[in-house]
Amino acid sequence: MALTRFRNRKDPAATGNSLRTHLAEAETRRHPSPKSYPWAVIHACELARDVLPLVEGQLAVGMRPSLLTPNGTIGTAGFFKTGKREQARSISLLETWGHVREWKNLIYESTAETSSELLHAHSFSAGMAAVRVSSSVVYQFRRPIEKLAAAAGNGDENSWLGRSFRVAEQFVLTRAGAVVVNDHIQRLACLDRGVNAANVFLIPQPVEQTLLESVPERKWLIELANAGPDTVLLLAPAIEGSESENRAAFLRWMRVLCTVRGDNPDVRLVLLADGTDKDSISEIASSCNLMPWICVLPPCVQERALATADVVICDREHAAGGIAVQVLAHGRALLACDAEQHRDITPEGRGCASAGRDHCRATRSPEAVGAQYDAVYRNAFSKRKGRDANSPRPQFIPLHVGS
Repeated sequence: MALTRFRNRKDPAATGNSLRTHLAEAETRRHPSPKSYPWAVIHACELARDVLPLVEGQLAVGMRPSLLTPNGTIGTAGFFKTGKREQARSISLLETWGHVREWKNLIYESTAETSSELLHAHSFSAGMAAVRVSSSVVYQFRRPIEKLAAAAGNGDENSWLGRSFRVAEQFVLTRAGAVVVNDHIQRLACLDRGVNAANVFLIPQPVEQTLLESVPERKWLIELANAGPDTVLLLAPAIEGSESENRAAFLRWMRVLCTVRGDNPDVRLVLLADGTDKDSISEIASSCNLMPWICVLPPCVQERALATADVVICDREHAAGGIAVQVLAHGRALLACDAEQHRDITPEGRGCASAGRDHCRATRSPEAVGAQYDAVYRNAFSKRKGRDANSPRPQFIPLHVGS
């Protein structure tokens, strides 16, 4: 509570004005105005929708982002109004160098280097082109280029072509003014490729605001699980693996159910599965006499169930899917295995989190993530100023023509 002092007790009008003034100052101190970081940055990306959450966060903190895609330059207002559905273009490693030339032409034609303070590249081709034409580049490193190519079926990552692109991406990483990664594994990969630790920034992916504002609706899940209003609902999201791997996971989760039932008999384990996995669950649960406490639902209800269940189990099969982040954003309790991805997102690296929404809002909301990019852009822009100061500048001498 703010302490208000009145300077003139004899003047009622002055007393009222003083009270309003002091209350306004107290409210300002309680809810300080957000800082503004007016960076003019161009995001070079293959698909505009991939950077939408980041652009929203940067707009919220006063930045001036624009988008540069293979379809051309898109202003912020035009991007949010567009109704076009973009199609991802599949590019093999053999076609990548041609795509780099396309990006270089795009950057030159859009005058991105002179019309903005920074270039933020979100792909290898855009990054390679950017570091060749600009000294203030931010490179968004998600996965090594050779691993992306192998995952897309464009050859083995240890082939001569994959190794050559690893060296090429190392050039981009070391030439960029700053490198942004989303988890600790990527940060270690950057350091392994020779990037200066001071130039690597670990910033999480922003979480959609709709997840942070979601409200649980238990009624539909209670009815499907044949549970009561006070029943604790455990949820195990769907997994994709071999039949033997999935059976092993179902057994682990049923052991969790048995452990929880020791303290709270009124509990249900909701498993998302179909086909052969559903048959495996019924077989295992029947042999363990657990069928009354188990409910199997189709995977299509996963998004709704994540926002509703009391406790969500995130095992190692879910670590790479980002499900744990959604659980925390929805404000649900999380029971996660000890995996690197889970240590990155839970408060203080704990696998169990019951108050994760506040942590998510403070670290992963669009506004919070947008503000974290101020340090990134300061670091990259300092490289630009340093290089420009050392480079010779042309001097123009005025010529006077005699009459």
